[in-house]
Amino acid sequence: MRITDAKLAPTLAMLVAIFVGAMDISIMSTVMPTIVGELGGLTLYSWSFSAYLLTSTTTVPLYGRLADLYGRKPMFLTGMTIFVIGSLLCGLARSMEQLIAFRALQGLGAGGLLPITITIAGDLFQGEERAKIQGYISAVWGLAAILGPLVGSLIVTRAAWPWVFWINVPIGVTTATILALTLRERAQTHAVQIDYGGAILLTAGIAVLLFALVDSGQAGLGAAHIVLLFLLAAGLLAGFVWVERRVPQPILPLGLFRHRVLTLTNLGALVLGGCIYSSSAYLPLFVQGVQGGSQFQVALVSASISVAWTMGSIVGSRLLLRASMRAASLVGLGLVSVASVGLVRLQPETPLYLVMLVGLVLGLGLGVTSTTFIVVVQTVVAWEQRGLATALQQFCRAIGGTLWVSIQGAALSAAVTGALASSSGPTAGTGRLPDINAILDPGLRAMLPAEQLGALASVLGGGLHQVFVLYLLLALIGVVLAAFLPPRPLTARALEQAAVARGE
Repeated sequence: MRITDAKLAPTLAMLVAIFVGAMDISIMSTVMPTIVGELGGLTLYSWSFSAYLLTSTTTVPLYGRLADLYGRKPMFLTGMTIFVIGSLLCGLARSMEQLIAFRALQGLGAGGLLPITITIAGDLFQGEERAKIQGYISAVWGLAAILGPLVGSLIVTRAAWPWVFWINVPIGVTTATILALTLRERAQTHAVQIDYGGAILLTAGIAVLLFALVDSGQAGLGAAHIVLLFLLAAGLLAGFVWVERRVPQPILPLGLFRHRVLTLTNLGALVLGGCIYSSSAYLPLFVQGVQGGSQFQVALVSASISVAWTMGSIVGSRLLLRASMRAASLVGLGLVSVASVGLVRLQPETPLYLVMLVGLVLGLGLGVTSTTFIVVVQTVVAWEQRGLATALQQFCRAIGGTLWVSIQGAALSAAVTGALASSSGPTAGTGRLPDINAILDPGLRAMLPAEQLGALASVLGGGLHQVFVLYLLLALIGVVLAAFLPPRPLTARALEQAAVARGE
């Protein structure tokens, strides 16, 4: 594929923007345990992921609508500006509460990077070139997913964790400047009605639900304010459904859920999102906190999932050619369930190669399942609904990850708090234990007596065991959903058309 001089600079800028956005997601799995060790606030650990996912997910449809109304370039520059400011502030955070707030701001900007970049690529290139450039975008995303954990390990080891965020600043500014100077687009007027009400209700409802889930880990589900938060979340989400049924262009088209296969795959996407994001959040925490692994060892485990994911994507597409959508989904989620059993059985003394083996099986299953769901969604709907159905699949995946990471975070917080408060628990006989966050800070960890270190590792390991049990439960729910998919094979022609639509 030959890119003309006029398209070269904006194309490179787009690919760099994709790389930065993908790196920011994958790099966090490696560095968050170290950040928590320094800032404290293990009970807020899940919020560092959930806050970013919440704002970056719920703003995607808004960016899309606004890009149609005001143009791609202004909205991309707006998103990149917010992302850069959020990255700068994240590096300056001096507490977990500050980091969570700045991660939410960063997500507000990130919500516009990937969708608008893909849209710009579609504007610049036509026909076969459009499919090829989308393939390049997929390749860049995959490369960033593999390199992210290793780069994060290198930064934390050689420099300091704020540079994980600050590295986005010069790259983001350069990318935005190149795109601002080289991208030429004609202003077009579109009759677009933006569903601001739906976006606000959805964001507020999920945010309140996350507050209730996270705080219930310490306060308990029966606490008065927790019950009130759940009721408020239910009211906001009910209002969201009411609004979506009445606006002409809803942010979340509920009508697509009338299609049986779409309903099952979107429910499956909720499960898949929970499995994806919770594995990247809690498996590194186990390696560094419970096993005492280095940042490089954490990066190896995270990279093993990413590499196997790429392999699983290839396997998934071939399975769909030779078997049914039900069989391919069952294989993918079956592998995830097998890996989940491995997660539940992890011990502090488990060798690193076995932890990586669990990661490989997990990544393989996630790759097969992800490809299967996307291809099925894009194959069973008509062309004019394909973009909407694909966006809904990605939306459900991100929301599932946001909610499940928070549920597991509540379970972790409750288990750790209860264990530390119990004199008859694993901390007995060790005297007054230091802050649980000390086990994640390499410097403080080296100063702890062996008895206290073992006790803290046991407390954190017990909490993460509960997290992995919930992970297994979620994977088994996914298997049940997959069993209800039709045993219908997808033809090679249908898969080819879907691949072109995805840009592969």
